[in-house]
Amino acid sequence: MRRKLYFGLSILGALAIAVLLSLKIGLAGINLPGLILVLGGTFLASIIGHSPRPVIDLLRRVPRLFKEQEEPGTDDYKPFMNVADRYRRGDIRGAEQAAQAIKDPFLRGGTRLALDPHNGEELGRMLQWRMRQQKERDNRDIRILRTMATFAPAFGMLGTLLGLVSLLGDLGQSGMEYIGVAMGFALMSTLYGLLAANLLFRPLALKVEDRSRRQLLHMNFLVDTIMMLYERQHPVLIGEFMNSVQPGPDPKLPGAKLHSLPLQGMRA
Repeated sequence: MRRKLYFGLSILGALAIAVLLSLKIGLAGINLPGLILVLGGTFLASIIGHSPRPVIDLLRRVPRLFKEQEEPGTDDYKPFMNVADRYRRGDIRGAEQAAQAIKDPFLRGGTRLALDPHNGEELGRMLQWRMRQQKERDNRDIRILRTMATFAPAFGMLGTLLGLVSLLGDLGQSGMEYIGVAMGFALMSTLYGLLAANLLFRPLALKVEDRSRRQLLHMNFLVDTIMMLYERQHPVLIGEFMNSVQPGPDPKLPGAKLHSLPLQGMRA
Protein backbone atom coordinates (compact mmCIF):
# COMPACT_ATOMS: atom_id res chain seq x y z
CA MET A 1 0.00 0.00 0.00
CA ARG A 2 2.82 2.41 0.86
CA ARG A 3 4.61 1.71 -2.43
CA LYS A 4 1.40 2.35 -4.38
CA LEU A 5 1.03 5.66 -2.55
CA TYR A 6 4.59 6.65 -3.42
CA PHE A 7 4.02 5.65 -7.03
CA GLY A 8 0.83 7.71 -7.25
CA LEU A 9 2.52 10.74 -5.70
CA SER A 10 5.40 10.42 -8.16
CA ILE A 11 2.99 10.36 -11.11
CA LEU A 12 1.12 13.39 -9.79
CA GLY A 13 4.41 15.24 -9.25
CA ALA A 14 5.57 14.50 -12.79
CA LEU A 15 2.24 15.69 -14.22
CA ALA A 16 2.39 18.85 -12.12
CA ILE A 17 5.89 19.63 -13.35
CA ALA A 18 4.80 19.06 -16.95
CA VAL A 19 1.79 21.37 -16.54
CA LEU A 20 3.88 24.12 -14.93
CA LEU A 21 6.48 23.91 -17.67
CA SER A 22 3.84 24.05 -20.38
CA LEU A 23 2.21 27.10 -18.77
CA LYS A 24 5.53 28.87 -18.29
CA ILE A 25 6.88 28.16 -21.77
CA GLY A 26 3.55 28.73 -23.42
CA LEU A 27 3.30 25.48 -25.38
CA ALA A 28 -0.37 24.96 -26.04
CA GLY A 29 -0.06 22.08 -28.50
CA ILE A 30 1.46 18.64 -28.57
CA ASN A 31 4.15 17.65 -31.04
CA LEU A 32 2.36 14.53 -32.23
CA PRO A 33 4.74 13.88 -35.17
CA GLY A 34 7.70 14.17 -32.81
CA LEU A 35 6.08 11.76 -30.35
CA ILE A 36 5.39 9.26 -33.12
CA LEU A 37 8.97 9.63 -34.37
CA VAL A 38 10.44 8.99 -30.91
CA LEU A 39 8.28 6.00 -29.99
CA GLY A 40 8.05 4.51 -33.49
CA GLY A 41 11.74 5.00 -34.23
CA THR A 42 12.75 3.50 -30.89
CA PHE A 43 10.51 0.49 -31.52
CA LEU A 44 11.84 -0.09 -35.06
CA ALA A 45 15.47 0.36 -34.01
CA SER A 46 14.98 -2.14 -31.15
CA ILE A 47 13.50 -4.68 -33.57
CA ILE A 48 16.47 -4.21 -35.91
CA GLY A 49 18.95 -4.53 -33.06
CA HIS A 50 17.19 -7.55 -31.60
CA SER A 51 14.61 -9.91 -33.10
CA PRO A 52 10.93 -8.91 -33.46
CA ARG A 53 9.47 -11.65 -31.24
CA PRO A 54 11.21 -10.75 -27.92
CA VAL A 55 10.57 -7.03 -28.45
CA ILE A 56 6.86 -7.53 -29.14
CA ASP A 57 6.58 -10.00 -26.26
CA LEU A 58 8.20 -7.48 -23.91
CA LEU A 59 5.82 -4.71 -25.02
CA ARG A 60 2.87 -6.97 -24.28
CA ARG A 61 4.17 -7.56 -20.76
CA VAL A 62 4.92 -3.90 -20.01
CA PRO A 63 1.57 -3.28 -18.19
CA ARG A 64 2.35 -6.15 -15.84
CA LEU A 65 5.72 -4.62 -14.99
CA PHE A 66 3.97 -1.64 -13.40
CA LYS A 67 2.20 -3.94 -10.95
CA GLU A 68 3.87 -4.71 -7.66
CA GLN A 69 5.36 -8.18 -7.61
CA GLU A 70 4.03 -10.44 -4.90
CA GLU A 71 6.54 -11.90 -2.51
CA PRO A 72 6.91 -15.70 -2.61
CA GLY A 73 4.41 -17.06 -0.14
CA THR A 74 4.13 -20.26 1.84
CA ASP A 75 1.17 -21.72 -0.04
CA ASP A 76 3.30 -24.54 -1.47
CA TYR A 77 4.84 -25.54 1.87
CA LYS A 78 2.07 -27.88 2.94
CA PRO A 79 1.76 -29.85 -0.35
CA PHE A 80 5.56 -30.06 -0.64
CA MET A 81 5.81 -31.39 2.91
CA ASN A 82 3.14 -33.94 2.01
CA VAL A 83 5.28 -35.02 -0.95
CA ALA A 84 8.38 -35.26 1.26
CA ASP A 85 6.56 -37.39 3.83
CA ARG A 86 5.14 -39.78 1.24
CA TYR A 87 8.44 -40.04 -0.64
CA ARG A 88 10.38 -40.81 2.54
CA ARG A 89 7.93 -43.62 3.33
CA GLY A 90 8.35 -45.07 -0.18
CA ASP A 91 4.91 -44.07 -1.52
CA ILE A 92 6.14 -42.83 -4.91
CA ARG A 93 2.73 -42.80 -6.58
CA GLY A 94 1.16 -40.92 -3.70
CA ALA A 95 4.02 -38.43 -3.76
CA GLU A 96 3.52 -37.83 -7.49
CA GLN A 97 -0.18 -37.20 -6.94
CA ALA A 98 0.55 -34.84 -4.05
CA ALA A 99 3.03 -32.91 -6.23
CA GLN A 100 0.18 -31.82 -8.50
CA ALA A 101 -1.09 -29.51 -5.73
CA ILE A 102 2.11 -27.42 -5.85
CA LYS A 103 1.36 -24.12 -7.60
CA ASP A 104 4.88 -22.85 -8.26
CA PRO A 105 5.86 -24.23 -11.71
CA PHE A 106 9.57 -24.43 -10.93
CA LEU A 107 9.03 -26.19 -7.61
CA ARG A 108 6.41 -28.52 -9.11
CA GLY A 109 8.64 -29.48 -12.04
CA GLY A 110 11.69 -29.94 -9.83
CA THR A 111 9.69 -32.08 -7.41
CA ARG A 112 8.58 -34.37 -10.23
CA LEU A 113 12.16 -34.66 -11.42
CA ALA A 114 13.32 -35.54 -7.91
CA LEU A 115 10.73 -38.34 -7.72
CA ASP A 116 11.95 -39.88 -10.99
CA PRO A 117 14.98 -42.20 -10.98
CA HIS A 118 17.72 -39.63 -11.66
CA ASN A 119 21.09 -39.32 -10.02
CA GLY A 120 21.96 -36.18 -8.10
CA GLU A 121 24.22 -34.73 -10.79
CA GLU A 122 21.55 -35.04 -13.50
CA LEU A 123 18.90 -33.49 -11.26
CA GLY A 124 21.14 -30.59 -10.31
CA ARG A 125 22.12 -30.05 -13.93
CA MET A 126 18.49 -29.87 -15.10
CA LEU A 127 17.51 -27.47 -12.33
CA GLN A 128 20.49 -25.22 -13.02
CA TRP A 129 19.63 -25.23 -16.71
CA ARG A 130 16.09 -24.05 -15.97
CA MET A 131 17.51 -21.28 -13.82
CA ARG A 132 19.88 -20.21 -16.59
CA GLN A 133 16.95 -20.09 -19.02
CA GLN A 134 15.03 -17.79 -16.68
CA LYS A 135 18.09 -15.61 -16.16
CA GLU A 136 18.66 -15.34 -19.91
CA ARG A 137 15.04 -14.29 -20.51
CA ASP A 138 15.34 -11.59 -17.85
CA ASN A 139 18.69 -10.38 -19.21
CA ARG A 140 17.18 -10.21 -22.71
CA ASP A 141 14.37 -7.97 -21.44
CA ILE A 142 16.87 -5.77 -19.63
CA ARG A 143 19.01 -5.43 -22.77
CA ILE A 144 15.96 -4.47 -24.86
CA LEU A 145 14.83 -1.82 -22.37
CA ARG A 146 18.31 -0.36 -22.14
CA THR A 147 18.50 -0.30 -25.94
CA MET A 148 15.23 1.64 -26.04
CA ALA A 149 16.57 4.05 -23.41
CA THR A 150 19.56 4.68 -25.66
CA PHE A 151 17.58 5.18 -28.89
CA ALA A 152 14.79 7.40 -27.50
CA PRO A 153 16.91 10.56 -26.91
CA ALA A 154 18.61 10.07 -30.28
CA PHE A 155 15.29 10.02 -32.13
CA GLY A 156 14.15 12.99 -30.06
CA MET A 157 17.17 14.93 -31.27
CA LEU A 158 16.44 13.76 -34.81
CA GLY A 159 12.91 15.15 -34.56
CA THR A 160 14.31 18.46 -33.32
CA LEU A 161 16.74 18.65 -36.25
CA LEU A 162 13.98 17.90 -38.73
CA GLY A 163 11.84 20.62 -37.15
CA LEU A 164 14.69 23.12 -37.33
CA VAL A 165 15.32 22.27 -40.98
CA SER A 166 11.66 22.92 -41.75
CA LEU A 167 11.80 26.15 -39.71
CA LEU A 168 14.85 27.45 -41.56
CA GLY A 169 13.19 26.65 -44.87
CA ASP A 170 10.28 28.97 -44.02
CA LEU A 171 12.38 31.57 -42.22
CA GLY A 172 12.02 34.26 -44.87
CA GLN A 173 8.25 33.88 -45.17
CA SER A 174 7.26 33.97 -41.47
CA GLY A 175 7.45 36.46 -38.61
CA MET A 176 9.24 36.24 -35.26
CA GLU A 177 6.13 34.98 -33.49
CA TYR A 178 5.98 31.95 -35.76
CA ILE A 179 9.70 31.31 -35.23
CA GLY A 180 9.29 31.13 -31.44
CA VAL A 181 6.32 28.76 -31.60
CA ALA A 182 7.97 26.59 -34.23
CA MET A 183 11.21 26.41 -32.23
CA GLY A 184 9.37 25.25 -29.12
CA PHE A 185 7.40 22.74 -31.20
CA ALA A 186 10.65 21.32 -32.61
CA LEU A 187 12.38 21.08 -29.23
CA MET A 188 9.51 19.05 -27.79
CA SER A 189 10.82 16.03 -29.69
CA THR A 190 13.97 16.13 -27.58
CA LEU A 191 11.80 16.47 -24.48
CA TYR A 192 9.80 13.39 -25.47
CA GLY A 193 12.99 11.39 -26.01
CA LEU A 194 14.43 12.34 -22.63
CA LEU A 195 11.16 11.63 -20.82
CA ALA A 196 10.73 8.25 -22.51
CA ALA A 197 14.32 7.25 -21.69
CA ASN A 198 14.47 8.45 -18.08
CA LEU A 199 10.88 8.00 -16.91
CA LEU A 200 9.93 4.82 -18.78
CA PHE A 201 12.65 2.63 -20.27
CA ARG A 202 15.45 2.99 -17.70
CA PRO A 203 13.13 2.63 -14.66
CA LEU A 204 11.55 -0.46 -16.25
CA ALA A 205 15.00 -1.95 -16.85
CA LEU A 206 15.88 -1.39 -13.18
CA LYS A 207 12.57 -2.96 -12.13
CA VAL A 208 13.13 -6.05 -14.27
CA GLU A 209 16.68 -6.35 -12.95
CA ASP A 210 15.50 -6.15 -9.34
CA ARG A 211 12.73 -8.69 -9.93
CA SER A 212 15.13 -11.04 -11.68
CA ARG A 213 17.57 -10.89 -8.78
CA ARG A 214 14.86 -11.70 -6.24
CA GLN A 215 13.41 -14.47 -8.39
CA LEU A 216 16.79 -16.14 -8.93
CA LEU A 217 17.47 -15.98 -5.20
CA HIS A 218 14.13 -17.70 -4.55
CA MET A 219 14.86 -20.31 -7.23
CA ASN A 220 18.22 -21.10 -5.59
CA PHE A 221 16.35 -21.67 -2.35
CA LEU A 222 13.93 -24.00 -4.14
CA VAL A 223 16.85 -25.94 -5.69
CA ASP A 224 18.27 -26.63 -2.22
CA THR A 225 14.81 -27.70 -1.05
CA ILE A 226 14.36 -30.07 -3.99
CA MET A 227 17.79 -31.59 -3.41
CA MET A 228 16.84 -32.25 0.21
CA LEU A 229 13.73 -34.04 -1.05
CA TYR A 230 15.85 -36.08 -3.46
CA GLU A 231 18.16 -37.11 -0.61
CA ARG A 232 15.10 -38.31 1.36
CA GLN A 233 15.86 -36.09 4.31
CA HIS A 234 13.33 -35.94 7.11
CA PRO A 235 10.29 -33.72 6.42
CA VAL A 236 10.77 -31.91 9.71
CA LEU A 237 14.31 -30.94 8.68
CA ILE A 238 13.03 -29.76 5.29
CA GLY A 239 10.29 -27.74 6.98
CA GLU A 240 12.80 -26.11 9.32
CA PHE A 241 14.96 -25.17 6.34
CA MET A 242 12.05 -23.72 4.36
CA ASN A 243 10.80 -21.62 7.27
CA SER A 244 14.28 -20.41 8.22
CA VAL A 245 15.03 -19.12 4.72
CA GLN A 246 11.69 -17.48 3.94
CA PRO A 247 11.50 -13.98 5.51
CA GLY A 248 8.71 -13.41 7.98
CA PRO A 249 6.04 -16.01 7.16
CA ASP A 250 2.50 -14.97 7.92
CA PRO A 251 1.13 -17.19 10.72
CA LYS A 252 -2.23 -17.30 8.91
CA LEU A 253 -0.71 -18.98 5.85
CA PRO A 254 -0.60 -22.76 5.61
CA GLY A 255 2.85 -24.04 6.31
CA ALA A 256 3.89 -21.06 8.47
CA LYS A 257 3.89 -23.30 11.53
CA LEU A 258 5.80 -26.17 9.99
CA HIS A 259 8.67 -25.60 12.39
CA SER A 260 6.40 -26.50 15.30
CA LEU A 261 5.59 -29.98 13.97
CA PRO A 262 6.76 -32.59 16.46
CA LEU A 263 9.41 -34.95 15.22
CA GLN A 264 7.52 -37.98 16.41
CA GLY A 265 4.51 -36.87 14.40
CA MET A 266 6.27 -37.62 11.14
CA ARG A 267 7.03 -41.14 10.01
CA ALA A 268 10.69 -41.91 9.55
